[in-house]
Amino acid sequence: EKPRSPLQSATQHFNLFVYYSFFIQSMLHCRIFTSIAFAVVDRCFVVKKKVRTAGSHF
Repeated sequence: EKPRSPLQSATQHFNLFVYYSFFIQSMLHCRIFTSIAFAVVDRCFVVKKKVRTAGSHF
């Protein structure tokens, strides 16, 4: 296995940065979708909690 050249590792870091910034951009575009999804998940958890507490009374 060859030792990696500084250029190679720099390229890898640059690729990581590009992927990361692209990911951030897509997250910003999907922010409305994610907030809706989080609201739905939150509501589901609240319903489950209510059901669980109601079930524990019996």
